[in-house]
Amino acid sequence: DTRSSLFQMADMAMYHAKSQDATRYAFYSGWYSEGMHRRHQLEMALRKADYDKEFTLVYQPQFLCATRKLVGMEALLRWESPELGSVSPGEFIPVAEATGLILPICQWVTQTAFTRIAAWNHRLGLSLRMGINFSPKQFDVAGFIESLREKMRELAIRPAWIDVEITENTAMRTEASMEEMLTGLAALGVSISIDDFGTGYSSLSYIKRFDIDCLKIAKPLVDNIAQDDGDAKIVGAIILMAKTMGLRTIAEGVEDEDQLAI
Repeated sequence: DTRSSLFQMADMAMYHAKSQDATRYAFYSGWYSEGMHRRHQLEMALRKADYDKEFTLVYQPQFLCATRKLVGMEALLRWESPELGSVSPGEFIPVAEATGLILPICQWVTQTAFTRIAAWNHRLGLSLRMGINFSPKQFDVAGFIESLREKMRELAIRPAWIDVEITENTAMRTEASMEEMLTGLAALGVSISIDDFGTGYSSLSYIKRFDIDCLKIAKPLVDNIAQDDGDAKIVGAIILMAKTMGLRTIAEGVEDEDQLAI
């Protein structure tokens, strides 16, 4: 009914079309505005969130298949908002990425995970490895590598205790800064893992080009490995390729004996 609402609805349709990973058009639908309202709610709640009270890290254990010995864990972020309740990372992380709020959140995650692995390993005399997901936006911050080095020095963290997890899309960025960043991480002595390998645009070029240490086989492939021969073959090919290239592999989300046996 008004010019302003026409432009607002057209804008929503445009953003929806852009999000479809293809050049296409979209007609406005009422659910766009519902999605925009939810996104606005999440952004406002994140902006005023008390991280220490609302955020927690849970730790998914990592075991050697042959011995079932605990060798490490991955830190996973959870958010319990006093206004919105429990919010899935799949819902709030994209909002945090789009608004730039991911940077202070990642700083909190890194500090909390570093403190936890330092406490466990020093107290128990172990050398467990902590996997931490990093946002590509962190790599664009000046002094990022130096800040990690300083945190590790403060907490007496050995480089072997830290596993930097990045997505395939991040690793495949062609900017010179990305290559410089991965080289800097390797120089720190921390390991670098490619998360959710096998479901995205998997490429061997960046594995050979950069100092990658580990491929994390995506959970959807592991979920069906005992029932789907195709998934089993893909996982087998990933493991064979990794062994040939001297890389470790982690199968994400093994939950039953059949999956473990395979």
